[in-house]
Amino acid sequence: MITRSKRTRLSVFGQTVAAAFAICSLIGSVSAEDTVAGAVSNQDFTKRIYINGGLGLTRVEPESPSDALSISDNTDSGGHLAIGYDLNRLLTVEGYVATLGEAQVDFLGDTVGSVDYLVFGASLLGYLVNSRSGFVFGDSDVDGLFRREGLSLYGRLGIGHIENDADRVEYFRDHPNHVAYGLGLEYGFANGLALRTEIMAFDTDARYFNVGLVKRFGDVASVATVAPVAAVVKAPDAETSPAAALPEGPVMFKPVVPPFIYFEFDKSEISDEDRDRLDTFVAAMQDKDMTIMIEGHTDWIAPEAYNMSLSVRRAEAVFNYLASKGIAREKMTTMGYGENRPISNNNTSEGRALNRRSEIQLR
Repeated sequence: MITRSKRTRLSVFGQTVAAAFAICSLIGSVSAEDTVAGAVSNQDFTKRIYINGGLGLTRVEPESPSDALSISDNTDSGGHLAIGYDLNRLLTVEGYVATLGEAQVDFLGDTVGSVDYLVFGASLLGYLVNSRSGFVFGDSDVDGLFRREGLSLYGRLGIGHIENDADRVEYFRDHPNHVAYGLGLEYGFANGLALRTEIMAFDTDARYFNVGLVKRFGDVASVATVAPVAAVVKAPDAETSPAAALPEGPVMFKPVVPPFIYFEFDKSEISDEDRDRLDTFVAAMQDKDMTIMIEGHTDWIAPEAYNMSLSVRRAEAVFNYLASKGIAREKMTTMGYGENRPISNNNTSEGRALNRRSEIQLR
């Protein structure tokens, strides 16, 4: 990167490091209930802006094609400032500026000057693991990533620009633009503060190991908790069923109350218990002239397109069972709604179990 009168040039390339590390004894082990190929919905995520600042150690390695020019000291201290925005539970965008100190240059063993490094750019941060949420695709409590709380492992990828200044030496910058990447740990608190430590690389000739402080602004809306109520879901046994709403007096007819059918995770098979409920429903429909709409539903684990297909299979499973018991096929239709009509909180295992269902509507 240095050009002297003898045309010896020191170019801006060395080697890079991508390293993983672990700190923070206050945090326990990371766990997850299940891992599936898919993403959890971000409908309750609160987008927030934050600022980040920190200090660290740097290593800059300009390259010289001549033995006469050498780098006698390539480590220094540095600092950075950044502003970021949380896009969703998995991704954050961040703009940064950092001073990486200087590399000391020797000519034939004598110090002749130095080259300073300043970098700035933009990166996308991807949150990979959280101590409260588990892996990002896990079927586990997602509160940690939704609130950016607890210990998170994240990766960085971005682009930027390098600026240099020299003391008593001339330099040549081959590639002013750079790719930035890194790996870091962040521990977030409920008040919006977070501690970070990260190793960053800027192309192949600059690295920066830092610790810093993050402050997020704005309150986080709590994920709404919908308490499962058996009276709503278990309609045949519920005190609040349509039969309970009839006025007092002589009962002229007994209304048919369709059952809710529940499914195991990622399954569309009907359980023996629910087959008994459907048998009771079929018996009650023998003298009724009604059409039947069968709906299928899922929780929000797995991609939306997959959940839509699963909900259709669940509705068709009920359709086929009722048809096998004598309900006319022309009187029945099916509809899959995927994850779009939850009746309980998808952030708990109990709530997700209630959302994995099929409903029967009579017309």
